[in-house]
Amino acid sequence: GPKSSCPSPERYMEAFEGEAEHIYIVTLSKELSGSYNSAVLAKNLYEEEYSDKQIVVLDSKSASVGQTLIAMKIVEAEEAGLSFEEVIAKAEQFREEEHTYFVLESLETLRKNGRLSNLKALAADVLNIKPVMGADPDGNIVQLDKARGMKKALDKMVTQMFKNVGNTEEKVLAISHCNCPERAKAVKEKIEKIAKFKKIIIINTAGVSSMYANDGGVIMAV
Repeated sequence: GPKSSCPSPERYMEAFEGEAEHIYIVTLSKELSGSYNSAVLAKNLYEEEYSDKQIVVLDSKSASVGQTLIAMKIVEAEEAGLSFEEVIAKAEQFREEEHTYFVLESLETLRKNGRLSNLKALAADVLNIKPVMGADPDGNIVQLDKARGMKKALDKMVTQMFKNVGNTEEKVLAISHCNCPERAKAVKEKIEKIAKFKKIIIINTAGVSSMYANDGGVIMAV
């Protein structure tokens, strides 16, 4: 099956070399990946040699679009002229309020990679039972609900999101999908019938996050 390799400290250090004086690294949940520890190591190594930049590593406590939204918040805060410390505070506050949800075609990849230790192994795939998953506040994967068949599971994912979302008009909701744009679009249309968001964006997953999602997975963050 797919193998994930988290970026090496060297990869991160190469990324530090540009013009930017403020560097923000938003990693996959450290409960899911070694990339957080790798980034912290890179920051420490870099700072032993140079003092020209301010670097912060933020554990997204999420994955995929959960990371994207935090990164967007950082850009917005930087463009508003906030100080490095203020930008970090804004990003951390947003992270604490953010929720991530997902429905996968199959849990096999997550199971094989040992990311489901806290879930009982499901005979779900056989019965076409699709668990509705989320990240808990620490970034561990938890099961929130389940349904038979993808369409019902996506509906239940939307229901779970509305339980926690609060005032939608001020929020950006992001949906990412793994090679199933029509599913993502159906989720977006369902949500738009229920409430008005500041913005809803759809992204095709790439890299490690999609390795966990497999084809057909839909991930949502707000």
